[in-house]
Amino acid sequence: MAPENTPPALSEEEIIRLIATLAGEGGGDLAVGIGDDAAVLGGPAKGLVVTTDLLVEGSHFDLGFMGPAAVGWRAMAANLSDLAGMGAQPAWGFLSLGLKAGPSPRFVEELAGAMVDLGQEHGLVLAGGDTVRSPQLIINLCLMGRMGGAAPLLRSGGRPGDAVCVTGGLGGSAAGLAWLQAGRDPDQQGPARAVAAFTRPQPRLAAGRALAQSGRVHAMMDLSDGLASDLARLTRASGLGAKVEAGLMPLHAGALAVAAELGGDALAWALNGGEDFELLFTCDPGEVGLLAELVAEAAGGLAVTQVGRLGPGPGVALVQDGRERDITMGGWDHFREDST
Repeated sequence: MAPENTPPALSEEEIIRLIATLAGEGGGDLAVGIGDDAAVLGGPAKGLVVTTDLLVEGSHFDLGFMGPAAVGWRAMAANLSDLAGMGAQPAWGFLSLGLKAGPSPRFVEELAGAMVDLGQEHGLVLAGGDTVRSPQLIINLCLMGRMGGAAPLLRSGGRPGDAVCVTGGLGGSAAGLAWLQAGRDPDQQGPARAVAAFTRPQPRLAAGRALAQSGRVHAMMDLSDGLASDLARLTRASGLGAKVEAGLMPLHAGALAVAAELGGDALAWALNGGEDFELLFTCDPGEVGLLAELVAEAAGGLAVTQVGRLGPGPGVALVQDGRERDITMGGWDHFREDST
């Protein structure tokens, strides 16, 4: 049992807020600092957004059932998704790698090649970085994007009564991970869609730009840690709360297939699993249909679903079978031992 004077351990969210407090507001040419999917630059660099992400072997990925190409793809997708969450167009990227001693040319080519391929697919130019020797594989990407005249979409713009909407299906990535961890056939029909959602996620850049350029979205971010945690971040930034309906949740087809085979909970994966890299946004309820049409046109038929409403805060509640329960910050947290 810990001594009474031992301070409580910080959560991931608390660590970010503490660092943001120490850093202050930044000022100068920094328009938006710590707390959104990306920073927004002002001054001579006005219209540029910057994001960075760190992935560590054993925490973010396991090379025991993921090849280097899948690791590289997911690393780039996670960062591109942050740009999508602001409505930005990718421009430049900087890659730093920590590699174990004596990496093979094939390993590096597959790892970096997947990152380059996905980046180039969305107009990103890899412009520099660094490489060091490390006891485990570490990947850090820093990406810059252009807003192209549109205002960046922040987490703080939500309004009371807003519709809470998501793109695509949720829970697929977590289900794919569960399937691989169970040692099942990754090519089995049905679950294979979840495996693809985990190993080759598709960042929603076209959808993000369409939503930003519409001028009708109040707040937006990408779904990287699960709806329960990410919606809690959006509501906190907006000074509100939210209720979401379990029956409205667009569950990924692959997640449903995996749940049927393994006895898992597709709704739990959607709420808490993370790494779906879909978009979460809020808008006037009367605009949902129009925005759904814009996203479908821009992103090859990608669906938009309203899952709830913003209202008095704080926190996020799930309505299921006529009952409400708090799900605030129920998703992934690197510093919580029971995080799923």
